[in-house]
Amino acid sequence: MKRAVALILMAVVVLASGCIGKGVGLTEEKVLEALQSIETASYDQNFSMSMHFTDPEGNKTINFTMSGRVLGVFNNTAGLERGNMSITMHMMGMDVNMNWPYFVNNSSVYFMVDGKWYNVSPDDDLYSRAQGSLNVDYIRNLLKEKNVTIEKLSDGYAFRVNVTFWEFVNATNQSGYFNELWSVDGERWVNVTTNSGWVEVHLTKDGTPTFIETHMEVILAVKGYDGRTTDIYVTLHESVALSNINEPVEIKAPEGIESAGDFEEIFW
Repeated sequence: MKRAVALILMAVVVLASGCIGKGVGLTEEKVLEALQSIETASYDQNFSMSMHFTDPEGNKTINFTMSGRVLGVFNNTAGLERGNMSITMHMMGMDVNMNWPYFVNNSSVYFMVDGKWYNVSPDDDLYSRAQGSLNVDYIRNLLKEKNVTIEKLSDGYAFRVNVTFWEFVNATNQSGYFNELWSVDGERWVNVTTNSGWVEVHLTKDGTPTFIETHMEVILAVKGYDGRTTDIYVTLHESVALSNINEPVEIKAPEGIESAGDFEEIFW
């Protein structure tokens, strides 16, 4: 059960389209064109997660909370991104705080821990968390998979759509990660029930996204080696504000990046 909980914690760190309503002055084509035209932007991403379950071995309730903030900037043309990630976790009376700068060069993601740079594997959940530019792909995938109605606001437009856990995972291109993490020998040992899930996106008058908010309440039914199932109740909330879109930005490789170690080294 301890291994199962550890894997669940890894997964939730990662965590936190179709037709557009007609007659609102903003078409699907305009939104997709606006998304395609985003080359640079700054982002401010805040996320939180709370989780609780009853340990079947001691019949004790376990609570876990996590919150974090990611501030960064990206240049899609150059394939560069740089920022800082801070995370606070609390469980069983213990607090863990992390404050890690990061740098992205195309498909390579690096984190600085205790003054040294480390290369993060694509299989690690932090790999996508450090790439705020992926939020643009998130919106694009929602538009392809969900029926969305855009509403006119005083200063632009917005849409809000209900999503299940797996629709969210597919839109953020994480289905492969979760399928592998939650399966053993082809058998899934975690089943997800979505109690509530929605995504809200605010757009400028030309269809450029400026704010993305996601909320999810799910139950993870985890099957243990003894055959017993434990229900883990998880609430996720995340918001991303995009600014300085297509403004000039200069991102340089930080010193020491050329001698970066393997991220797994910090755990040994």
